[in-house]
Amino acid sequence: MEKLTGKTAVVTGAASGMGLAMARRFALEDMNVVLSDIDEAKLDAAVNEIRGDGGNVEGVVTDVALEADNVQLLDASIDAFGTVDVVCLNAGVQGSIGRSWALSNEDYKWTLGILLDGVIHGVRTFVPHLVEQDEGHVVITASIAGHISSPFGAPYNIAKHGVATLAETLFHELKVERSNVGVTCLCPGFVNTNIVNATAARESGAVGSAVDDRGDQMLELTQRALSGGLDPEVVGQQVFDAISNNQFWLFTDEDWDEPIAVRADQIAQRSAPRLQLPSQQ
Repeated sequence: MEKLTGKTAVVTGAASGMGLAMARRFALEDMNVVLSDIDEAKLDAAVNEIRGDGGNVEGVVTDVALEADNVQLLDASIDAFGTVDVVCLNAGVQGSIGRSWALSNEDYKWTLGILLDGVIHGVRTFVPHLVEQDEGHVVITASIAGHISSPFGAPYNIAKHGVATLAETLFHELKVERSNVGVTCLCPGFVNTNIVNATAARESGAVGSAVDDRGDQMLELTQRALSGGLDPEVVGQQVFDAISNNQFWLFTDEDWDEPIAVRADQIAQRSAPRLQLPSQQ
């Protein structure tokens, strides 16, 4: 979509981090923006901030894990602005972390409900609207974890691999259908957001927490890596540019290019997995 001014964007997980950065960038382009998040207080603050800067915005409290909430979000967006042109399926959590066999069924269900089911609900809800008007763009937030399987984060890794392949599948389907709807698969590396704070704040062993010593170690490492990560506002601009240029793969930096290439070579050679991290880490 070359011209975004005056278009309407919906962003889930928009009360903070990358979602808020996307919403700010869209508003700067004089787009109508619908911010959605499960945290009503933070959502209200984000809406008031952008509206105070002159943005044409609305906020809708949404639990993306619920199909009905996604339908309500689409309806509210159309009621507010008449249509939806861009949807960013971005809501996320770190989720439960620890040894894969130590995580409970509820740990998996809760994390996958937000990260995977939430995107599935979003695709099923918004894509028919975009296809019908034969114009628009879908941004799906995956992760480097959709390409690299680090230990002790099984639910997150499963979900992000899932949404990456959903994005690619959707891209191919829309091409076969000769649709003008575009797709971007956003694969962030380390970005300085608060995504792990909810995990850190939960009581050890509770759903969505670090459930064992390995989870605690992974939480500490992730917090340290994110604190030195990319500014979310940079990602907001990258997403805007990707939509404008109809770009499918969007990696926020080049740090993970080599580890991803090494993994691809391991698969091609049928060799056992060997975890490789960026060289500077």
